[in-house]
Amino acid sequence: MQNKKRFRTRIFIPIIYIGLALYFYLNSRNSITAIIFSGVAVIWFFLYPTYSRWSYKKHFQKHVEENYKNRINKPAEINFNENSLSIKDLTSESRIDGTELKELIETKNHFFIKLATEISIIIPKDSIKNSAEFKKEVMSLGAVYVDELNWVWK
Repeated sequence: MQNKKRFRTRIFIPIIYIGLALYFYLNSRNSITAIIFSGVAVIWFFLYPTYSRWSYKKHFQKHVEENYKNRINKPAEINFNENSLSIKDLTSESRIDGTELKELIETKNHFFIKLATEISIIIPKDSIKNSAEFKKEVMSLGAVYVDELNWVWK
């Protein structure tokens, strides 16, 4: 959905500028203003993806920092039981039934355990001693492995 919105914005804004350039050129023969508007349209078209990527990344970083500041970089302990996963941190302890685990997504630096409720548990890879054993344990509880090692923020 966001990709469609970004694509529409990338196309729509230059069309408006080109329309303004044509208006100024045809109505007042003001070619300098038409050239400026056309230039802005071209610059927008080529630079908007970079700006958009930076803007979305900044927005989501701010959102995570504000809403999860008490949970980020705090130690937690994960234990595997026969049919469940237990997570204990400084403030709470949770038990997640194995049937609630939907996917284990692996990226370059993190594991994401996606639950049936579409909530994900994010685990940095450098905090796990044995990644292969971790994957095996999570998948034994019913999670489907998804390889996203080549994923990059766009």
